[in-house]
Formats: sequence, structure tokens, C-alpha cells
Amino acid sequence: MIESNKDRVLLAVEKALRCGVRFYCYRLPGGENLHFGVQTEEIATRKGFYVHPFSEGDAKSHFISQNLGVEEFLGSDYNDQSCQTETEIQESISKTDYLCRAEQCVSDLRAGTLSKVVLSRTINGQFASDSWSEVYKSLLNAYRDAFVFVYSSEVTGTWLGATPERFLSNRKGVVSTMALAGTRLAGTQGDWGAKEVEEQRFVADYIGGCFDKVGLKYSKSETYTRNAGNVEHLCNDFVGNVESQTQVDSLRAMMHPTPAIAGTPTDIAVSYINNIESHSRRYYGGYVGPVDENGEFDFFVNLRSLEFSGNDYCIYVGGGLTADSDAEKEWQETAEKAKTLQRFL
Repeated sequence: MIESNKDRVLLAVEKALRCGVRFYCYRLPGGENLHFGVQTEEIATRKGFYVHPFSEGDAKSHFISQNLGVEEFLGSDYNDQSCQTETEIQESISKTDYLCRAEQCVSDLRAGTLSKVVLSRTINGQFASDSWSEVYKSLLNAYRDAFVFVYSSEVTGTWLGATPERFLSNRKGVVSTMALAGTRLAGTQGDWGAKEVEEQRFVADYIGGCFDKVGLKYSKSETYTRNAGNVEHLCNDFVGNVESQTQVDSLRAMMHPTPAIAGTPTDIAVSYINNIESHSRRYYGGYVGPVDENGEFDFFVNLRSLEFSGNDYCIYVGGGLTADSDAEKEWQETAEKAKTLQRFL
């Protein structure tokens, strides 16, 4: 996409935010093209953007249809106001509160209740400008290998982010995903720690087990270090050949939530999270992404993201805890992850 077209898309994002319409915009990892759509009608189209929450108890899944493209929207006087209802921004979780909950998690992990749990926290604040489209532009420029997105509707509220983690893609008879977990500062020398290696292995084993259960043959890459801005993670890539749509549907349902954003065993971890966290994750830890006319999709885990309303915002960030975790170090890890967005605010 040439620069002028990119600028036109960013103008459309700015207008969409200003007008309060249902819309989405994204760029795939490593891609050049920006994809944009506005929903102007209640009649759904097959092409659009799907948003799934961490759990159905937190929020509702939602599909934003594409009725208008960039030039159609910029050339229109459309001003829906449909999603300009004020969203209540959640309060920040204090360090004292987080450490108390993290220490309780580690104690329960050592007692054998769980093998791993992902504890999240919220960071709220105010952005001095109402030009959120500039923040989105900055994320596009800074994170070439991330799925960079912004979307808004009256159901979901308004979110933007730059996530490094593919949840599941289904294209031309091939599904792909990744086991991404374990965190340290980007560029750290030496071997990974045992805690991070174990944390990532939980995720890889879980995903491999999901493929096996739906009878989908797959290949798995060697474990490698994947950069994600100012931090890096351990990763395995998974690729499988689809034999039926039922396999895809079953795999998608079975995989969410993965141990990377919940813990393991996942069903126990989700229940544990709902009890120990004082905030609602809403769409953080869920998955988002485009769906085309044929039902093929590219879904990414909703991480490194924030929700905003007016000048108020709430960043959601988390990290995996195991029996070997140190609460203070986990706090620092979440602080580093939050810098992905904070540097632009």
C-alpha cells in the first residue's frame, strides 16, 4: 500500500473515532496494507471483524460487519453516534493489591492447586489529547511484527493494541497458531530461566494436545525466542492441514483460553482467575481479527491493548505465575509489558 492510501485509512480512523461509528482497522504482522471497515446497517455481512471476550461472563462476543470501505466512508456524511455511549473505565490495581494477590497465587501453586495461573492487572490514566488515531499510527510505525488493531462498537467499547500472539488462523485449508509464553527483557543474553521454560512448555503441550484431540495432523517448530517490542518470549509455531470445517471449529473452541492467558489446567485456572482478580478482563485475553466472505479468519490474542473512552484509558496487562515465581519480579514483568503502550501516551 502506498503512503497516500495509508494516510487515507488513518484519516478514516480519525473520522470514525470522532463520529462514533462501529468500525475496525488492522494490519497483519509483517504486512503493509491497512484494512478498514465501517458498519452502517444492522444487516450483517460475512466480511468483517470478530471480537471474542476472555470469558462469556466478562463480555459478549461481537462481529463488526463491513458495509463501507475507506473512500466510501470518507466521502459520506455518515455520523451514526451509535457507539459513543460512555464506557466505564476500570480503576488501576495498586502494587500492594497486586503483590498480595500474586503471593496468594504462588502459595496456591506450591500447594498443588494449579500448575500455572495468569494474573492480570489494570492501569488507568488520562491521555492529554483526544487524537487516539495518532496513538494508533505510532503503534503501526513501532511494531512491524505485531497485529496492530483498533475497533469500536456500542457492545465492545473502543480498544486498540499491538499484539504479538497469533491465536488461530484458517487460510486455504491450513491452520496455524503459536505457543508464546515466558517473558524477559528484549536482548537479554544467556539461557532462559527454568521458570520461563516451564511456563512456555505448558502452552506448547496444551496446543499440541488440542490438535491431537480433533485429529488434525500438524508440524511444530523448534522453540525459539520471539521479540515483542521491549520484551521477548519463547515460542513454537504450529501448522496443520485441515480436513473438515468441523476440525477448525472444534480446535478454535478447544484452544480458548490457552494456558498463555489463563493457566493450566485451563478450566480450573479460569475459575481461579474469576475469584482472585477484582476486575473484569472484558476483551483482554480474548481474541480479535478479520473474517472474510468465505469464513476464513486470522485471529490474534487481545494482548498489549487498552480500552479508552474520551481521554480516559485502561491498559490491561498480565503474566504467568508458577510455583517458582517471585511476586516482585512478576510486577516488574507486567510493568515492562505495559510500556508497549505507555511510551505513546
